Amino acid sequence: MSIETEKLILIIEDEADLSKLLEFHLQHHGYETLVVHDGMAGLNEAIQRAPDLIILDLMLPKIHGLEVCRLLRNSPAMRHVPILILSELHTTATKIRGLDMGADDYMTKPFEFAELISRVNALLRRQRCEAGAQWN
Repeated sequence: MSIETEKLILIIEDEADLSKLLEFHLQHHGYETLVVHDGMAGLNEAIQRAPDLIILDLMLPKIHGLEVCRLLRNSPAMRHVPILILSELHTTATKIRGLDMGADDYMTKPFEFAELISRVNALLRRQRCEAGAQWN
């Protein structure tokens, strides 16, 4: 198993069917997954479990995804964890706002799972390269 596939991915998604599909596809590619269905639970699990990557919906109960993103980016422990926003909100302004709040990537629903897996792999690869550069 490669380094990329031994990683924990936190999925913060309130749509149960979609979260199950995300979990299935990510696990099929060797990732460990943890699913939560609201923004507050997402924040708590991120802080407690320190995932390697977070897939974040925006339209969440309890705390909006953009606020979750902002709070994670303000946390020293979570500052460098890649965040991929996955949302039905597809306007350019919303995408820019998400990226400006600290997300590393933004995908809109509907999407292809092959593209999602490729983006997850790329984000984790970049994270590994950046971590290696810090040690040099």
